[in-house]
Amino acid sequence: MTEKKRRAKSRGNGTGCAYWDPVHRYWIAQVIVDWRVSAEDKPLVPVKKTKGGFKTRDKALQYCPILKAEYNGPTAAEMTLQQIYDAWEPWYSPRVDPSTMAGYRAAYAYFKKLHETKITEISAGDLQECMDDCPKGKRTHQNMKVIAGLLWKYAKSKHIVSQIESETLYTGKGQSVKREALTDIEVEKIRQAIGKHRYAEYIYCLCYLGYRPGEMLELRKDQVIEHKGRLFLVEGKKTDAGRNRTVPVHQKIEAIIRDRLMVPGSNLIFPQYSFTKASKKAPVPLFTGFKQMSDNYFREMVFKPICASLGIAEGKVPYAARHTFSNKLKNAAGDDIDKAALMGHSDYTFTKTKYQSTDLDELAAVMDSVK
Repeated sequence: MTEKKRRAKSRGNGTGCAYWDPVHRYWIAQVIVDWRVSAEDKPLVPVKKTKGGFKTRDKALQYCPILKAEYNGPTAAEMTLQQIYDAWEPWYSPRVDPSTMAGYRAAYAYFKKLHETKITEISAGDLQECMDDCPKGKRTHQNMKVIAGLLWKYAKSKHIVSQIESETLYTGKGQSVKREALTDIEVEKIRQAIGKHRYAEYIYCLCYLGYRPGEMLELRKDQVIEHKGRLFLVEGKKTDAGRNRTVPVHQKIEAIIRDRLMVPGSNLIFPQYSFTKASKKAPVPLFTGFKQMSDNYFREMVFKPICASLGIAEGKVPYAARHTFSNKLKNAAGDDIDKAALMGHSDYTFTKTKYQSTDLDELAAVMDSVK
């Protein structure tokens, strides 16, 4: 049996084509001039240019090179790192927690000098140089490597780059930066600032809840339950410590939480207050409602200014409040599994298989022993 010979291609890829328009009864020349990145997890979408009115197929094909030369727009290979990021972020951000995404955004900012560079022209050396210039600690360097990997994998899936430039990036030998906890004296300063500084009670509550800042800002009033006169927060999303993580409200902040539950206009327990901008005609800003507070706003516009005004050690971040609770919890009575679950993780070395107790009284007893 003889193998059938394949007919040689008469036209190469990318040179264009021609097709008949039965409505107008003429031939149309068509070329692909670009490949557009879509936000969905799909291949690149071709951008086509056409011109009709040709009497024969040959004349339409002869015009294809001219049609392609008329297009002067950017090609997919000319996309800058910023353009890749702008396409990637709305596609990827729904897949992770807001706090994780905030970390990636912060890390991406340290690649600023490459933002307007074509991604096809950026080498691993360029990325490494940005990482070496970053003054932050190992955690930020690790996030920089992660975000670079995510962007290059996205670009590769769209056939814009052929290899991942981030795989050989070096994050450094140093230890991870240790975030210092707020001291008891600093926590007391924050307590005394409640009523004098807007949002001071948010920081104080964070010291006695153990939530990550982003987790606390997402808490809703419908996540609060009451058992034997005691308030509990039930977080519905899955964490390493299981689903429906239950956190008893510490007695030191119970009155604050009850007051927050009575604030009308928002289902969030810790929302951001919105005001109009001051002007010559209206020098006093007017309250316009509530919205969800972002991690960045809480860090830059709430935590840092309040700490600075109270003389709290410079350089501390909102996560310091979580470390404060963690330190208090270490000295509290109770089962280590429950302690791990109250923190929202299960990283105690002797077990990763058990989850938090469902006995609310036991959990309350652990929280009550937190000083």
